[in-house]
Amino acid sequence: MSVGTRTKGRKLDSYTVRRIDGHEVLLDPDLLKLPVELTITSGGIFGRGLSATADGLNGNACPIELL
Repeated sequence: MSVGTRTKGRKLDSYTVRRIDGHEVLLDPDLLKLPVELTITSGGIFGRGLSATADGLNGNACPIELL
């Protein structure tokens, strides 16, 4: 998983767009194919930060590691 703030001029048509507490989050289609439950929350100082956690579905091990 990566974070990018510069999207101008980039081809983003394949991404799924979600709005979370005023933030626009683009989800990679390959990530959405994985059997994971992805939780994205806002918080931090002034509510500007985002954090993400990933868990495997139905108690299975998560196939990705968030750094």
